[in-house]
Amino acid sequence: MTSIPLPAHTLTCYFVRHGERVDHVDDEWVQTARTPYDPPLTPHGHKQAQHTGALIHALEHHGNKDGTLADTEYLVLTSPFQRCAQTAEALAEGFLRQQKKRDTDKERWRVAVEPGLSEVISEGYFTEQVPDAIISTCTERMRRGSVTYDDEYAAARDVLPRYPEDFQQMMARFVSTLDCVASKMVGLRMQRRAQGLRDPRLVVVMVTHGAGVGALLWATTMKPGSNNVDYCAVTRAEVLARRTSRPLARFGSSRIPAFSWTVGPYAYSGHTANL
Repeated sequence: MTSIPLPAHTLTCYFVRHGERVDHVDDEWVQTARTPYDPPLTPHGHKQAQHTGALIHALEHHGNKDGTLADTEYLVLTSPFQRCAQTAEALAEGFLRQQKKRDTDKERWRVAVEPGLSEVISEGYFTEQVPDAIISTCTERMRRGSVTYDDEYAAARDVLPRYPEDFQQMMARFVSTLDCVASKMVGLRMQRRAQGLRDPRLVVVMVTHGAGVGALLWATTMKPGSNNVDYCAVTRAEVLARRTSRPLARFGSSRIPAFSWTVGPYAYSGHTANL
């Protein structure tokens, strides 16, 4: 079927892996942790995330020469795992530190939990099902955080993947999550334009895990992505077109994305190399 081109700057996405996790540098942490399946960031991981926000700020300014940056809304979607949520908040803080009008710019940032961005719940990583309670725990923690929580955001998925999740299931989950998010955001902009409403540019930052970044790279390039991307590696993707006018496939049923994208930079991590 013929694809449906979309106007320039309709939607920009950034895919970010979380920062350094504590159980990868402290072997004893897991022995006393109440939730050993949900490690937080290390202090270094927080620093990586803040520098990632600064990088996104630089990419935004470099890539917007036509005045659209001044009227941009940012939505940070995070996996409900603690290391991703902490990365999301630190990333927003790092971006806003680069701004001159911090109070005004802070109003344009929102965060929300997206369970579709969760870690792959595979036998290689877990021995049993991770409880869905981490979703509500993460949501409540972020509502008390420094960045405004977007209560209007409707998640693509409201539960964690079922254990054991295999690689193909994980890939389909991330394709569906990206398709759902893109469809909502593109639809919102089309509706605003049709009604003659204010139509700010939309940027979505997705904070997830190594396997998730690899799956999102597949969803935007149709080429295999690495599961071993560095901590806080950043990819930028701009939506180009809807591949077909058909409704989205049932969630998790297809690894063929509904949108086409242009991608670059690709899993870049040079901004954290010398921290």
